[in-house]
Amino acid sequence: MSTTRAAATAPERWTPAEIAGLLQALEPLAGPDAPACAVSVHDRRVELALDPAAGPVTHHGLVHVGRLVGAVENALRSSGWAPRTVVAGDARTRPLVTITGTRRRPATPMDLARRRVERRPGDGASPRYAAPADMSRVVDVAHASGSRGAWLHLLNGPTRDGVPAWRTPGTTPSHTLALELPWSRDPVLAVCTHDDGVRESVVAGVVVERATIEAALRGLRTDVHVAAFDDPAVRAAALADAEHDTGFGHAALRLHP
Repeated sequence: MSTTRAAATAPERWTPAEIAGLLQALEPLAGPDAPACAVSVHDRRVELALDPAAGPVTHHGLVHVGRLVGAVENALRSSGWAPRTVVAGDARTRPLVTITGTRRRPATPMDLARRRVERRPGDGASPRYAAPADMSRVVDVAHASGSRGAWLHLLNGPTRDGVPAWRTPGTTPSHTLALELPWSRDPVLAVCTHDDGVRESVVAGVVVERATIEAALRGLRTDVHVAAFDDPAVRAAALADAEHDTGFGHAALRLHP
C-alpha cells in the first residue's frame, strides 16, 4: 500500500496528528498479501485506488478497498469529523473512493470505543471471553454493522426449533460456499448486497470492517474469508438457503471467542 500527501490550502484542514492517525488506522490492513492500493491525502480528503500495475481488478481487491474505507471512516469519527464517502462505479476510476471530512462533530463514546478496539495483529488488544458466541451477541453484531444497502446474513442460523445451528449437536448448511469452517461450532455470517457490482463490493468491505469492530466490542474475534467469493458462482450461492433475502455474498465472517 503506497501513500502520498499533498499540501493543504483549505482554511480548515487536518492537522499532522490527524493525518498520522488516519494512516495508522490503515496499518492493520496492510501487508505482503494485501491487494496493492494507493492512498492519498489532500486537504481534508482521502483518496483510494487499486494499483493498475498489479493486474486485473479482483473482487477481493474491491472488498479490501472497502475495508480501508471503513478504517478511515472510523478514525475520522473518533477524531471529531463527519465523513462523506463517494464510491465510483468503475473499478478503473482513479480515485476509486473519496472520503471527505465534511464538518466538525463531537466524537461519541461509541466512536472512541470503536477506535480503541481496532484490530492489531498479534497484540492481544481485543477483549476475549471464555464463553462461545451466543445468539444475542451475534444478532447485535449483525444489527450494528449493516450499512448502505449491505447486511449480514447468518449462514448457520437457527434451526426449525429455534436452536442456533452452531450449538451441539449442530448442523452444517447445505451451501458451505467452498469454505472449510467449523460450521457446527461457531456462527458464520455472509456480507450481502442486492446487486453484484463494483460499488456493492466496496460497500461490502466497509461492512466487513464494521463487523470486525462491532464483534471486538462484544468480546468476539472475527476470521474474514473473501478469496472464495472471487468466483461469481459462490457469490450467487450465499443466499441460496435464505427464506426471504435475495442477493449476493461478498465475504464470510466466522465469529469466535
